[in-house]
Amino acid sequence: MRISRSTMAGLQQVSGDRLSELIPTRDYSNLNRQDCQLRVWLPDPVKRSLEEICEINETSMTAYLTEYFATYLFGHHELLRMRAKGIGLYELKPLTRYNMESVAVPTEPDLGKNIFALKIWVPDKIKDGLRSLAERAGVTLGEFSRALICAHLFGYEYGKSKLMNITMLNENVAQEWENALIDNEAF
Repeated sequence: MRISRSTMAGLQQVSGDRLSELIPTRDYSNLNRQDCQLRVWLPDPVKRSLEEICEINETSMTAYLTEYFATYLFGHHELLRMRAKGIGLYELKPLTRYNMESVAVPTEPDLGKNIFALKIWVPDKIKDGLRSLAERAGVTLGEFSRALICAHLFGYEYGKSKLMNITMLNENVAQEWENALIDNEAF
């Protein structure tokens, strides 16, 4: 993952002592390795939005989306802790590999109006985490990733059809938990 100059400057300014370890320790090993390919078809406005945001932030789409997916999976506080402590995504590694490219658009895209083929390299743990959530939502990894990106860029309503299944699943789990508390109080 390419880390921008401004991010590197921020790494030097943020003290790791300012961010407490508030939750049980997680294993962030190998998050600094972009060893899995993630392919997503995106609509043109999403592509253009990503290009504008990445230009403003002086970063690549790979770095921007990897940080976003890590925030989605692990939380913003944990991303900032990784950055400040030089762990997880920000752990130094001797060999860096970059790969971000557009591929030729097939004559008949499988996903209708999604015409921009995005291919980025992400850590295996991030791809597995997204795949697990996609399976729980009953959609493909590409559909789920596209919904996350669209919702992140333009608001929840632009990705809610794919993300709604996760919300419903979470509501079911919450309802089961509440019912278990009621049943336990009855005894």
